Amino acid sequence: MSETENKKDEHLLINIITMFTQQAWMAMGKLKNPVTDKTERNLQEASFYIDIIDLMRRKMSGNLSDDEEKFLDSSLSGLKMNYLEESNKPESNSDSKDESSSETNNSEDDKPIEKVQDSDNEAENSNTNDQSKIDKPE
Repeated sequence: MSETENKKDEHLLINIITMFTQQAWMAMGKLKNPVTDKTERNLQEASFYIDIIDLMRRKMSGNLSDDEEKFLDSSLSGLKMNYLEESNKPESNSDSKDESSSETNNSEDDKPIEKVQDSDNEAENSNTNDQSKIDKPE
């Protein structure tokens, strides 16, 4: 592999690690989500991103440059320390966020179900009406 390809690969790897690291920081509530412009806390999601980075470190062990390995290790150790800190915090603030988001999700989920049920009722009514037309002699 040429030196140019090695540098390109190193930059790509650092960008991937940075992407997953930022997702983990957002999920821990340490960074504001640029899409929603809100700070939200979801430790299960944060754990998922940390696990991905940890998997990358294990699978690529022995194939990384010193700089790549140092960057990966420092990103991972910072995330793990902050995750422990966040997981030891009381759940009172995150519970209210989780409840409000689950209420929103439930109400949104209920609407399509109601529409489906209305459609089913209309179908049953039309079948009943059709059936009554068949049963009644004209």
